Amino acid sequence: MARGGFSSEFLDRVRAKNDIVDVVSKYLTLTRRGMNYWACCPFHNEKTPSFSVKQDGQFFKCFGCGESGNIFNFVMKMENVDFPTAVEILAKNAGLELPTDTENEEMKKRKHERDRVYAVLKATTEFYHKNLIENPNSEQAKYLKQRGLNQEMIKKFQIGASLNFDSLPEHLRKLGFTPKEMMSAGVVGVGEDNRIYDFYGKRLVFPIFNGFGDVVAYSGRSVTPSPEHTKYKNTPQTIVFNKSEILFGYNFARELKRERMLDTLVIVEGHIDVIACHQVGITNTIGCMGTALTTLHAKKIKQLVDNVILCLDGDNAGNMATYKAIDVLKQVGLNVRVVRLSGAKDPDEFIKKYGKNNFLEVLTNSIDCVDFVLTDSAKKYNLENNAEKNQYIQEALNYISNFSTPAEQEIYLSVVQKLVKIPIDALRKSMQKTETKPAEEIEENLTDTPSNNYILESKIMVLASILYKKLENFEDISGLFNSNDELSELYKFLVQKKNENEDVTVSSLFDNFEISKNSLIDRVINYVFPETDVYKQLLSDTIKRVKLLNLNNELKELKSKLSKVQSSEELTETLKRMQELTMLINKEKA
Repeated sequence: MARGGFSSEFLDRVRAKNDIVDVVSKYLTLTRRGMNYWACCPFHNEKTPSFSVKQDGQFFKCFGCGESGNIFNFVMKMENVDFPTAVEILAKNAGLELPTDTENEEMKKRKHERDRVYAVLKATTEFYHKNLIENPNSEQAKYLKQRGLNQEMIKKFQIGASLNFDSLPEHLRKLGFTPKEMMSAGVVGVGEDNRIYDFYGKRLVFPIFNGFGDVVAYSGRSVTPSPEHTKYKNTPQTIVFNKSEILFGYNFARELKRERMLDTLVIVEGHIDVIACHQVGITNTIGCMGTALTTLHAKKIKQLVDNVILCLDGDNAGNMATYKAIDVLKQVGLNVRVVRLSGAKDPDEFIKKYGKNNFLEVLTNSIDCVDFVLTDSAKKYNLENNAEKNQYIQEALNYISNFSTPAEQEIYLSVVQKLVKIPIDALRKSMQKTETKPAEEIEENLTDTPSNNYILESKIMVLASILYKKLENFEDISGLFNSNDELSELYKFLVQKKNENEDVTVSSLFDNFEISKNSLIDRVINYVFPETDVYKQLLSDTIKRVKLLNLNNELKELKSKLSKVQSSEELTETLKRMQELTMLINKEKA
């Protein structure tokens, strides 16, 4: 078995059905330059593309942060999942059935638990949705009608209703699910008498989907105010749900991305706001479900777009959420604009009162997030008072100093200048005095080995030559790989595959070795070959020097044995071999 309990043959089939350019294109916009495809790296913040996808080798490499890997590594990082789950995602994408003969019992157990949780959630969603459709006079159905949501949206978002506390557990029991499986999915609770009950009892239920359209959680809303019920009740953390990385409506945004119909995402606060926007055709809308945006959320968004518009509620809580969201979104390199609604507390109310076109106009007139922060924070101060004006200036300059380019700083200084009405040169000087520059990003030296380390550099070049099929005869350079290091392990692997008449791809190396960024094997994979004539001479010189190395090592060993020779015959043989080695060494040197 190969990595993760899957056979190398099955992993090869998955790889063959999932071209890395197609896989990466579902997450990033790739541009072809020469033989490779390029994009801004999704794993660190950058403005100039350094993320390269090599179709011929079926692997990716970022020359900014050093991350590299094949399709499995890419999906693992982008979806924040383990290796078996990444294989499952890619197999499903290729229409391949997962093998049932994997040897990893722990993996099989984990997959079975996960599959059962998904099955519980699927059955629960269908049950709730059927409840809502078949009970048009229920409080939940009346509430949706009052909020103006049509049947198309109810179906699209699979909205449902829990009518009591007992029907769901009984329904799931009949389908063969155990109480433990129901609890693992987060759909039931346990009462004081150990009786299990519907966790979302008597609530309107909004399913929460992951990026692939699978239900992973719920948000239950109370539609009849009661001191016994909180307004919302949400699924706790489960083996398929992490609230720090799930966004409401993200699955639909991802579909738009696949269809190349997505440029900007509108981020709103609640479920109803997202659905109200979708109902009028503004389908590039997602929701943070009333929770603070996390870095994981921001990275998920960055996978789809470079531009976002924040349209959170206009109350104090919404204002604070906007400030925090700006910082998180900017950290991953997103261009952020902000909308402040007038005459309505949220997008749903605004659309009802003023219509789709006016809402689109508001979105079009959104303002740059830093303009928003500088202008909005000025409202806390009396700018006619010199002391308060100075406080504001210090706060604003500290905020602006977080931006790396002088051009950006000039733009935002002009905003402050208009508000405080003092010369912009004075603001520049003040910022130079108070500016706290962020620690410069240390560029990792991808070639940190001293250039005079000939043996190491030779190993890397030779292994790259074998990997990229520029060198067919391995025997002459075997002496390079007698040590117990990762390069020697790679050499043995390549020799074994050659002896077994198996082709080796760059992509397959990531399934057989732990390849960290900027490791020695990573350097082999990303070796840049010199021009043909130079390369041929380097390879010839290397092979010659390796032969000399092997001969000298053998001669050295024989010299050390002389004092331990037991018989005259052995002495004669040893001296004879030493003489032969000396002649061969002189011949090679000549």
